[in-house]
Amino acid sequence: MLRSLMTVSGLTLLSRVLGLVRDGMVGHYLGITGAADAWTAAFQFPNYFRRVFGEGAFNAAFVPMYSSKLTEGREEALAFGARAIVLLALILSVVFALCFIFVWPIMKLCNFGFPPETLELTVSLARVTMGYLFFVCLLSAFSAVLNSHKKFFAPACSYAFLNIAFLVGLRWVVPVMGNPAQVLAWSCLAAGFIQLLVVVIPAYRLGLRLHFKLPKIDSDLKKLGVLMLPGLMSAGIQQTNLLVSGLVASAQVGAKTTIYYADRIHQLPLGLIGIAFGVVLLPEIAQRVKKNEITEAREGIQTGVTQAMFLTLPAMVGMMVLAEPMLFALFKSGKFTADAAALSGQALAVFALGCPAYVLTRVLQPGYFARQDTKTPMRYTFVSAGTNIVLCGIAFGFLNGTGKLHIGCAAATSVAGWVNVVLLARGLGKHELLQLGGEFWKRMGKMLVASVIMGVGIWFMADLFSLQLHADGRVGRISTLMGVIAIGCVLYFLVAHLTRAMSLRELKSGFKRG
Repeated sequence: MLRSLMTVSGLTLLSRVLGLVRDGMVGHYLGITGAADAWTAAFQFPNYFRRVFGEGAFNAAFVPMYSSKLTEGREEALAFGARAIVLLALILSVVFALCFIFVWPIMKLCNFGFPPETLELTVSLARVTMGYLFFVCLLSAFSAVLNSHKKFFAPACSYAFLNIAFLVGLRWVVPVMGNPAQVLAWSCLAAGFIQLLVVVIPAYRLGLRLHFKLPKIDSDLKKLGVLMLPGLMSAGIQQTNLLVSGLVASAQVGAKTTIYYADRIHQLPLGLIGIAFGVVLLPEIAQRVKKNEITEAREGIQTGVTQAMFLTLPAMVGMMVLAEPMLFALFKSGKFTADAAALSGQALAVFALGCPAYVLTRVLQPGYFARQDTKTPMRYTFVSAGTNIVLCGIAFGFLNGTGKLHIGCAAATSVAGWVNVVLLARGLGKHELLQLGGEFWKRMGKMLVASVIMGVGIWFMADLFSLQLHADGRVGRISTLMGVIAIGCVLYFLVAHLTRAMSLRELKSGFKRG
């Protein structure tokens, strides 16, 4: 499994590194201003649909059904995939049309705190970025087919092209045309088309053939729809957690962008670990459950939990300790000032507390989706969302006007994430798909000890090289930051090996099995 995970994680890392370069350039041109808030809101909206329709509801319902079809025959599975993708394209066309028509009230509702000039710019940008939701949701559907055939390269690689398009626009178009926000919007739309091509070509070579006519709504598509509905609500509520945080934060000028930059760093372990585990685990667990191999399915989930926590706990501690130096080193330039880095660093330190929770959510949900159970995660997500809404309301009541609203919103999101994990773990335990015994908790304790020792080490290193981490030259800052992180990684793996939290032999055996 680890070999497949490394394929997905490696390409995701490439995309995330390019994304950090992109965000650095965006910060240089826009800083933490009203224009930056407008771009953030316009870009987040189609991403919301990607996570809800594509990576959320569609994948949760489609992958287990497709994996089940694969056990019956390749041609039947491909035919089912083609019908499902055509139907999804028709649904997305309607959604795009409605969103384009009602873009003003939608943006107003999602960003009630924006002043009129910021809202007007947001609407202008969103009219362009809306088209991205059509391309990126179809991208997720084609990726689901490829992943089910264990073809992970093209889907993981496709996301890098989004950041490449942004970088081209920022580097060569903005200096000529100016207006960086509009250039970003059109770059987003162009990237969506390119990304879709990246997965359509290998899917065609695989044998997937689309017939552009209204597909017959047979029992399979009806079942897909029934399974998608709870998943749609679940993914929608989960992403609404982030929208609620952003909506509340919009009452503080620049807070929406502050949270965005903090979340970009916070998303690194989620993308490299959580999404990778979810992508690899879901087809595997679905096929195990289909064959009634419950013991093997349970072992797969528990191995995923252990390996995910082995990688996520040090990431959590590292982000908490290096929050402000990370934001300063990566983004301090032009309009993104030292004060902006400090504010974003505050949000990142709090976001980091919820990092393991969001990774574990990705690892645990396949245990439900593999059984074609999308209703239970939906109920748990409702509870999590309710927690987030209540806590964001409390944060607004106590922190609005203090300049600390971004911290309260980040804390609410982290707590809500942990509520969801506890519920998911308890539910899997009832179905005997998760049994975390004493040995597991001993390992967690050892991993936490290794993470804390690493945290102390990098804190001293960051203090020792504080001048280099806060120098004027970005290359020098980033080089120093990477050096501190590298030393922290070596220290963590050394302590983890000595305490037998996870030995090098276990890691090697995981690669051999992958």
